[in-house]
Amino acid sequence: MKLLTASSGLQASPKICFYILLSILLLSTLLPRGWSSEEITDDKVLESLALLSDVLMHVHQYHLETPDNQEIITGAINGMLRKLDPYSQFIPDYLEFQTQNQGKYGGLGMQIGIREDMLTVITPFKNNPAALAGVQSGDIISQIEGESTATMSVHDAVDVLRGEPGTSVSITIIRENESRPIEVTITRDVIRIPSVEQDIIGDNIGYIKINQFLQTTPNDVDNALTTFKEQNVRGVILDLRFNPGGLLTSAVDIASDFLTPGQLVVYSKGVGAPENFPAKGIKREHFPLIVLVNQGSASASEIVAGAIKEHGRGLVMGGKTFGKASVQRVFQLSNSKSAVKLTVARYYTPNGVNIDKVGIIPDVETAGFSRSEQQMQLKLQNHEKLKTFVDQNGDDVLAKLTSAEHAPRDDQKADRLRRSYQRLNDALAEEQIVLSDLGIKYALAQITETTRDELEHDPQIVAAMNQLKVLELFAN
Repeated sequence: MKLLTASSGLQASPKICFYILLSILLLSTLLPRGWSSEEITDDKVLESLALLSDVLMHVHQYHLETPDNQEIITGAINGMLRKLDPYSQFIPDYLEFQTQNQGKYGGLGMQIGIREDMLTVITPFKNNPAALAGVQSGDIISQIEGESTATMSVHDAVDVLRGEPGTSVSITIIRENESRPIEVTITRDVIRIPSVEQDIIGDNIGYIKINQFLQTTPNDVDNALTTFKEQNVRGVILDLRFNPGGLLTSAVDIASDFLTPGQLVVYSKGVGAPENFPAKGIKREHFPLIVLVNQGSASASEIVAGAIKEHGRGLVMGGKTFGKASVQRVFQLSNSKSAVKLTVARYYTPNGVNIDKVGIIPDVETAGFSRSEQQMQLKLQNHEKLKTFVDQNGDDVLAKLTSAEHAPRDDQKADRLRRSYQRLNDALAEEQIVLSDLGIKYALAQITETTRDELEHDPQIVAAMNQLKVLELFAN
């Protein structure tokens, strides 16, 4: 076997000089406009540029295939940025990147990121294609359309996953406690993600679900809190589960709704001077507060939860959050339609905790449905036996069941409903579908038209409602 080295007779031809210039151009396109030429003439930098040009030269002269210059350059840039951190990325088309962050597009409806060098699902948005196909937070996407994601950037993966509504894409996922990879084919759809959902549930408890921190989110939350004050709610549950984050300004505004003006929400440290972000506005109604988080809560969600926890304003419940608390800034590159997104700082909680890669630990850990229970729940989607049970007993069957469970034993109507519900459980068990009482009722809630049913039979929301009653007792 012949080993080719730099001493193999290669001369500094015009073509080689071109590759050296190409290498310098490659680096210079990524440097911020403020850098001077003196700063890029360091000996080590020049040595690295010479090494890169040498590799490029050998690739073009000796590789058995004719390489595409643009692909090589893009690959080199992506490799360089991937080495920095999971969130820095090269953006080939800045205009296209800007249009991606709108509330409506054709895709799968999930937020993805790089974790431990693997493409990972942060949040599958409820009632969107990925969630409906059974994709879960924490799933590792190992392949897209049969192609390994090992060297893909988040931007590359998003490009492949998005597409025309009605078309399909196949992904291979690796899931904790599953012995084999799971193949999933998902049909793309127009993704609509409401920023805020609100309701009054249980025994007069205000519920706010924030799906993303958008520009309009603070106003939506303010409106919800005004309604809660008018209804004299006993407390508020702020649900940040499966919320991948969003705008920092939105997070600060929402934390300000619950904190005293001037209290520190978060601060950043990195390139440039540290920056504090205090709570602003006027002091609001002091509702007893529970914040729900889980492994799908990231970034802005962690900022809000961390501030509320450390100031003792409310109780944080659920599971440990994702751990993504860094600041990215997009730099448009000169003489190019491209841009580069770089991590420039990290966020810290008021007590100085760097939550990046660590997450927020809840005050009270509460479990949702286990992964096996979630798999059972998927089997019950649009299940005929559940539909028949709802049709026979009415859309308010869950409210009727609650009444029947507390009715006297001689109440024949309640007894008939209890026996009918038991027959449903037995029939499902024959199909190897075994769930807790709350699990069966949650599956029924997916079929009824009353959205409140789903909230009131979610195990973590049930735990939060019970905890609010405890807080109320201590307050009194």
